[in-house]
Amino acid sequence: MKNVDAVIFDLDGTLTEPYLDFDAIRAEIGGIEGPLLEAMERMGQAERQRCWDILHRYELDAAENSKLNPGAKELLEWLSGHGLKVGLATRNRLDSVERICKIHGIRFDSVVTRDDGPVKPDAFPFVRACVMADAEPGRSVMVGDFLFDLQSGKAGGGVSVLIATNEEYRDFVHEADYVIHRLDELIEVIEKLEGNGKI
Repeated sequence: MKNVDAVIFDLDGTLTEPYLDFDAIRAEIGGIEGPLLEAMERMGQAERQRCWDILHRYELDAAENSKLNPGAKELLEWLSGHGLKVGLATRNRLDSVERICKIHGIRFDSVVTRDDGPVKPDAFPFVRACVMADAEPGRSVMVGDFLFDLQSGKAGGGVSVLIATNEEYRDFVHEADYVIHRLDELIEVIEKLEGNGKI
């Protein structure tokens, strides 16, 4: 009996190789620390728009130069072939996601971006991606390389899987139900979850 409904992925650093240089973005914006989106929400309208323009330029460049992590396409095909829905929950913009999907010939059953509502670590992106894919969040998995990914999945009642592509991944291990080092290791996690029926 299938116990896992869906797998929801983060994008940058998870399905694609890390490319966005957040330090460079912060340096160009100037006077900003911590998570970009949250810092920008506290700005006045004109300053926020200037920052959005900078961030968008970096994101489009990242999309155009994106490379899938090894095994990403094969994993997505394996999941779909085994009856699991595949979703995406990202803090990126929709146009960047669409460009990456077109370049690499990949598709998802659901896509949730920052354009849709609250961003990770809020539960909203994970839960919405599950619901859009007709999946039960409590029977679904969130895969990401950063703390916010794991927190979103856990807050939404799912299983959180950390992929160790982020140099700081050891700082996030405490929030992960499972840790993998390559995307293809997720297959073993799925099989384990379906084997013990504890999702």
